Amino acid sequence: MKILGRYMGKLGEIEILESERTGDRLYREGELFQSESSASGESRLPYVKMMEAFLSNAKGVLLLGCGGGNLATMLARQGKSVTIVDHDPVSFDLARRFFGLPGYIPCVCADFKEYLLAETRSFDGIAVDVGGPGFCFEEQFNPATCHSITALLKPSGRAILNMLVATDFDVAPDLIGGDLSEGHMTSWIFDQPGCLNRNVLIACPPRRRQAANRRYMATLSRTVGGSLALRRPRRPSCDSRPVVVGIACTS
Repeated sequence: MKILGRYMGKLGEIEILESERTGDRLYREGELFQSESSASGESRLPYVKMMEAFLSNAKGVLLLGCGGGNLATMLARQGKSVTIVDHDPVSFDLARRFFGLPGYIPCVCADFKEYLLAETRSFDGIAVDVGGPGFCFEEQFNPATCHSITALLKPSGRAILNMLVATDFDVAPDLIGGDLSEGHMTSWIFDQPGCLNRNVLIACPPRRRQAANRRYMATLSRTVGGSLALRRPRRPSCDSRPVVVGIACTS
């Protein structure tokens, strides 16, 4: 790997790396790899490809989180209207310079929760891929924030959220998935049981046509998900969110 550049972002140092063997580029923030793609922006990460496939029918997409901007680039090349929101403007510059993010994509520098509350437009699709050093998904995606996400979706819209999960005992995906299942939305989880520090996707299609949703999600899991296991959110053992993350009852 060779280092193409080091930059200071809001959460610390960002490194852009390039594989001397393949030419693929990586975006590392602290100890976390936020993006891995070709120099033209085609993601190598299976979870990003799953997010792209889930949003295939969405024309207008709101993307919370930038990193290397790979998902935004891939969706825009399909002719979709994409808006990116990120709290760190450095990400926009790096995505354009090193990962092929088209210059015409609107990029908004804002805290994603503040943006959700202020936005008045509705979207066909919302993709959430935020995080970084010290980020706590369970705290950031509380019931109010989950409501803010689903409130911006059109009746036929859909949302998908990527999060990092440490172990099988982490209940955060189930809690967040449950909070996103409100009103006209329902939730499914693409998981990798047994893997440590893994990506987990919470996919939220409209609640209507539940049988069709079940078939669609199963097909998506087989054809795109590869090793990702599909399940519904598990009901937590109590009504409130636990104070300590990572403790769950065993069956």
